[in-house]
Amino acid sequence: MFELAPGNVRIALDAADRTKARVTELEGKVNRAKHPDEILTDSVLALGSGPLHCDLAPLIAAERWEGVLNTYEACEELSERWHTLESEAEAVRANAVRKGAEAIRTGKKIPSSAAAISDAETALKSCSLVLTEAAADLRKARSAYDSLWRDRKFLTAYRDSVIGSFKEQRAKAAEAYDSIAGAVSETRRRYGTLHDLTVNHLDAIPEEPYSYLPIRGTGWAQADLENALSVLHRQVNETHPLFSGDFLTMPLGEIADAAEELAEERKGPRENHWA
Repeated sequence: MFELAPGNVRIALDAADRTKARVTELEGKVNRAKHPDEILTDSVLALGSGPLHCDLAPLIAAERWEGVLNTYEACEELSERWHTLESEAEAVRANAVRKGAEAIRTGKKIPSSAAAISDAETALKSCSLVLTEAAADLRKARSAYDSLWRDRKFLTAYRDSVIGSFKEQRAKAAEAYDSIAGAVSETRRRYGTLHDLTVNHLDAIPEEPYSYLPIRGTGWAQADLENALSVLHRQVNETHPLFSGDFLTMPLGEIADAAEELAEERKGPRENHWA
């Protein structure tokens, strides 16, 4: 009979061991329950955040987003359920080992725990399967939501709603400016008078500490307040369509032509305020 040299025998045995280990590894990958982290990856979890609509969007946006959130919450609940089942399966396996060890110590027959272990592992795998399906449902729900931003009818209705609110808020901003501008200007004047009386006429603050106190040109006396009021005044009284917002509120069919005209206008000498 042909016999292998000792060195070749070791090589053959090593190769067999590696093959067996690889088979065991592959069996483990095939048979084990998928961990939630493998199913709910960062990209999947991101699907449940970052809504694109606001309260002015047509109702269908909120309805579809609610569907996204509900599916996302279901995924989270299944993930928690998986971890609970994993703990239970681990406890079943540990209990089987304890009972087997006790049987060996006492010389008794090792009780069979195969059914209990199998049931626990089946529950775990089943949860992984349901979680995988839920993750797929989450992708579908987010896809349905995102598809609204390719729906011209939806986008047009959304835009019309925003236009109405924008014009309303712009009018409120103009009214609010009239009120705050007067109040701020009057406050600045009162502060200047108060500073003059306290510091210059009544000499209430000694010269040495006064030089370290930041009360000159700061607070209500700072120039930035006047500059801010100037910018606001110009904005609320703006009439140019580009800077007042009127350009973006034009009917969709007219915007392209208006854009061409405004672009030609901007190609010439530019006004030095919003250029």
